[in-house]
Amino acid sequence: MTSTTQKPRILILCDHYLPGYKSGGGMRTIVNMVDRLSDRFDFHIVTRDHDGNLDTDAYTTVAINDWNLVGKVQVYYLSRDNIRIKVLRKLILSARPDAIYTNSFFSSLTIFALQLRKLRLIPKLRIIIAPCGELSDGSLRVNPRKKGLFVSFSRVVNLYKNVVWKASTELEKADIQKLRPKGGKIIVAPDLPARHLFKDYDQKAKPAKQTGEARMVFLARFVRTKNFKWLLERLGDSIVGRLVIHIYGPLEDARYWRECKQLIDKLPDNIEIEAFGPVPHKNVVEKLFHYHFFLLPTLGENFGHVFIESLAAGCPLVISDRTPWLDLQQKGIGWDISLETQEKWVETINKCIEMDAENYSQMSAAARSFAENWLDDPAIEQMTVAVLQESLKAL
Repeated sequence: MTSTTQKPRILILCDHYLPGYKSGGGMRTIVNMVDRLSDRFDFHIVTRDHDGNLDTDAYTTVAINDWNLVGKVQVYYLSRDNIRIKVLRKLILSARPDAIYTNSFFSSLTIFALQLRKLRLIPKLRIIIAPCGELSDGSLRVNPRKKGLFVSFSRVVNLYKNVVWKASTELEKADIQKLRPKGGKIIVAPDLPARHLFKDYDQKAKPAKQTGEARMVFLARFVRTKNFKWLLERLGDSIVGRLVIHIYGPLEDARYWRECKQLIDKLPDNIEIEAFGPVPHKNVVEKLFHYHFFLLPTLGENFGHVFIESLAAGCPLVISDRTPWLDLQQKGIGWDISLETQEKWVETINKCIEMDAENYSQMSAAARSFAENWLDDPAIEQMTVAVLQESLKAL
């Protein structure tokens, strides 16, 4: 395959891509980057043939083990038996990219590409790695032995030497620096959101808010790092009024869900919690719109597309302080609360329940306004462009 354009060619390696929607924010960043920047870069994508971490069935709407035109880009969907280093080498050689972009530190596709470069089995080129939160303390505490051994091995063999790192925040930059990478460069660039979110937003159509009740939504992959069980252990008789929490997202950790369900079944009648499964991304903001507040006591997020999506839906945030979205109370668009101040969580949820219609409407409108202003900032896009341009510099 040869390039038919003068635009620099970037080969993206990612575990999941369209038509999938269950794998979280890392995939959304790739989708948005392609949508926003295809006029400046020639993107090609190599990905897996299924959606999310739980699905076993391959897509039926695309050709597997072949190139497909998906929107503006060519996408190659690898079957499970073709996730092999020699297959990836052939694809890299045929695509002839100017740089490679990956959105995972631990993905086998990322590791294969780095091994091929180290062994000089592919041309000498830059590799961009966007860890997407995988190097945060909360993420590294999941399967710590396996991850720790790999990190130590990668240091010994200099696997990540001269890599261009895309950090979504200064916090993620600090996580990357703990690896003590040799050479290369770390550039901070927020994950790219969609150009617009919910153009037909109507503040008057938000669900009515009454004193003494609150509808909250938890929309994320249901895994331990999202910390929902911790929250459940703090509810119960301490909640005054009616609280509804609806959970959307793939229940990836079945054991963790069973642990949470045991706690849910013991809650008093004034607390209703129900899980509804994943939501196609095109419907996410509209789904969020039908709730009063967004709730996520996460152990850590490098960015979190769902936060800006919630704000765009007029949903103020009730989240932990382990995300880039901070000082929410000062901005009048929610609360970022330390997990060490457990009583503050109950106090804040009760405050949401007790809030009247007028005060809620003001906070909801402020959330929407913040999202619109944030999305309009041209610097967000230019930061990602800077990462891609850095990868085009000679090694």
